[in-house]
Amino acid sequence: MNPFGLAQRLRAVVAAWLLCAALPVASHGLYVTAHAEQGAVVGLAAYSDHSPAAGLFVEITDAAGREVLAQGVSGDDGRFRIGVPERAAYHVAVEGEEGHRAEVNVARLACGALDGDALRLLREDLSRLEHRIQLRDVLGGLGYIVGLFGLAAWFMARRRM
Repeated sequence: MNPFGLAQRLRAVVAAWLLCAALPVASHGLYVTAHAEQGAVVGLAAYSDHSPAAGLFVEITDAAGREVLAQGVSGDDGRFRIGVPERAAYHVAVEGEEGHRAEVNVARLACGALDGDALRLLREDLSRLEHRIQLRDVLGGLGYIVGLFGLAAWFMARRRM
């Protein structure tokens, strides 16, 4: 048995392990939910772990994103309420100091009989469900890692030939 070949294989395995360990990960993402009610856009900015995104810059533009209608800052609880002129639709962008940015399009509802608090809670619940890590995400990540190891094994097998 050639000890040099064993050392090379060991180096390749360690390099592959370090490569996989050094892959970038998303520590948290920024999400925003918003709706228009009574001359204002009301919303919530939160990170993926559901902690409030406090003190972030909020910009509201027309639906096309060309004209800035209003600007503001999210509160300590991540919520914001910013007065805007009456429009059919808005574009809300929330930007954090760390470079995070989240955007959402907001359409004004035609029916005014809906309770604003109930609508806000419903939108927040939907947003939480949408941004949860699910089993398919975990299985996809594991499949990616197994694929990388398979690719490394294939290259090592080709090298031996």
